[in-house]
Amino acid sequence: MIADSNPKECLEGVRNDSLTPFMYLKQANKCLSSPAEQPIGREYIIRALNEFDRFHNHKSLLKNLVRKAGLYPYLQKYFSSSEALDVELVSSLYQSSLDREFIFHAQQARVFNLLMSGRNVILSAPTSMGKSAIVDSLIATSRFNKVVIVVPTIALIDETRRRIQSRFGREYQIIHHGSQAIRKDRVVYVLTQERVNEREDIKNIDLFIIDEFYKLGFNKEDKARAIALNIALSKLLTVSKQFYMIGPYIDGVRGLEAVKQEYVFIPTEFNTVALNYFEYNLKPNDVTSKNRSLKTIIKNHEGQTIIYCRSQNSIEQVVSSLSWMNTEGLSNEMDNYYKWLKNFYGRNWCYTRALKRGVAVHHGALPRALQQKAVDMFNSGAVKYLICTSTLIEGVNTVAENVVIYDHRRSNTSIDEFTRRNISGRAGRMNHHLVGNVFFLESLPKSCTESNVVDMPLGQQDANTPLNLLAGLEREHLSDAGTQHLNRFKEVSSLPLEFLKEHASYEVESLGEGYGYISELTNNEIIKLKSKKSPGRIQLDLIVNFIKIVEYRALQRLSLHFQDNDDLKNRIGWYIYANSHSEYICDRLKYIYERYESVSEQSAATDRELKIARNIFKHAVPRALILLQDLVNFELKIRKIEAECDLGHLVHVFENSHLPSNFSALEEMGISIETLEKIVNERLAVRRLETLARYVRQNYKKCQQLDVIDRMFINLALR
Repeated sequence: MIADSNPKECLEGVRNDSLTPFMYLKQANKCLSSPAEQPIGREYIIRALNEFDRFHNHKSLLKNLVRKAGLYPYLQKYFSSSEALDVELVSSLYQSSLDREFIFHAQQARVFNLLMSGRNVILSAPTSMGKSAIVDSLIATSRFNKVVIVVPTIALIDETRRRIQSRFGREYQIIHHGSQAIRKDRVVYVLTQERVNEREDIKNIDLFIIDEFYKLGFNKEDKARAIALNIALSKLLTVSKQFYMIGPYIDGVRGLEAVKQEYVFIPTEFNTVALNYFEYNLKPNDVTSKNRSLKTIIKNHEGQTIIYCRSQNSIEQVVSSLSWMNTEGLSNEMDNYYKWLKNFYGRNWCYTRALKRGVAVHHGALPRALQQKAVDMFNSGAVKYLICTSTLIEGVNTVAENVVIYDHRRSNTSIDEFTRRNISGRAGRMNHHLVGNVFFLESLPKSCTESNVVDMPLGQQDANTPLNLLAGLEREHLSDAGTQHLNRFKEVSSLPLEFLKEHASYEVESLGEGYGYISELTNNEIIKLKSKKSPGRIQLDLIVNFIKIVEYRALQRLSLHFQDNDDLKNRIGWYIYANSHSEYICDRLKYIYERYESVSEQSAATDRELKIARNIFKHAVPRALILLQDLVNFELKIRKIEAECDLGHLVHVFENSHLPSNFSALEEMGISIETLEKIVNERLAVRRLETLARYVRQNYKKCQQLDVIDRMFINLALR
């Protein structure tokens, strides 16, 4: 029986007495003795620890196998040092510099020691392996004075900032926002790739870390972000002594050898949790059956559960199906939060309705404070269920026992094996849930055996390499082919190469189309654009037409790209002339509840409005305005017109949601815009971010205009 059985089946044999605990552990030892079967051997041990009492009579043998498996943290947790000297010895040998109570497992210790010896390391490991703990342990050694941590999203900036700040805030300055200037000799930068490229003070770096390094490779979803990350990598390689790149489920890396970088690549399946898989084989559009199965799963599995959905519309379907759930028993804080949501975002919004049933929601269009509160409620156990899209899956730490993959798609595309494993890896957590459960509601495609190799464009330049990537690279990283490609552009382009470098997030074609629009304007039209805090009708027409050209794809996703309507123009005008971000949102939601009657329509329209505010107003519009300003100034010089375009005020309004930049940084940290608008004033607006955060933390409890939910957001963000 044992030879043909997996650990889960063998453990079932122990439960029904068809297999003895000793035979189970004997099979575990056999697997651990074979390099090819070590992951299976570790799974045997993890499942045995999860049902520790069944192996009590073989405690000594189990202890030795835990050590053989390299699962040293579990030695300390399940076996006391008084029982055996070797437990204390192993624990002391693998103790992290981070904390006397934190013990490395074997793979963590290997990576940490390689990095401490000065080697560059690229680590591919499962989600539960504990990759971030290695980063914190490196900082704790005090060997590295300047560290850069590159994360893919602003949500991950804040999560990482909180962790680093709580552990090292006294010794290091933590820089995470563009408004901060370096003030200490010891500093940890926590930045997205775009913010790395914007800063000019990143020099003499001892160590840089790239989290989710697989995003260096091009993909169909976000080529612009991959370009920005490769440019950041080029910059960091020229100013740093050492690097550590981390990510999941990668089989190989190609490209770095071309830029003469030596490194150790460690692909490991070192598992610290075990997973149970359940397949339901339902059709993708059979919503009724999927919701029925989800109800059964929720009733039969009481642990913390993440429900992955492909889109906000799919989340709406799930929330609408939860009418059977008990709505009683919300804590006072949760009930107050529910009332706050009803007041500011509407009673029929998906997030509001879900919270009423004790369920949290997380997706990319949510205001950051609401995103972070959703994760906090889930990780603290205030809610047991978290419904999310891929924005939560990619890097944000959660503690879940169960993961339900409601849709086997991301938007309209089937998820690949890499993404499926990444989502599944959210089930179980070292030292929290030894065994996780993953439920696939839809039928799965046949498993793909192709290797997953990250091709780094930085080191593989040819005639097809995007010009905006080549223009952003450091000169020493340009290949002969890349240089020739750029030279050909310079020969035929009306724009200088600097435009490509300064606006690398735009493809060359978009830059050309944008400049074509500017060059066709009359002198009178050009001059009207030179400086406008409050643009009139003509100026607004010119600005919106330009935005529709260079941000076509972003606008198309929200049906704002049409040339024959004024939807975008009206929204931009309303936003500019609103007294605050909240005033604009309130007016839009009032319109939504007057226009639409059904709950689902009101919820979907609210989500769309928030997505416009987040993706268009906060990102696409200011990016386009900066490009417009540079192109207009370039054209003014060509036409020898004595004038200068300055759109800085408009950029600030959109980029910072009508707030001063230091208050906008607090919004990123998790304080709601509604809260910040109550306390903003000119005196505080000029303070450094660190000073402002300290002032708010020390005084918010005494501030009369803040209510209980305002204080909740501040406490969560600044604790």
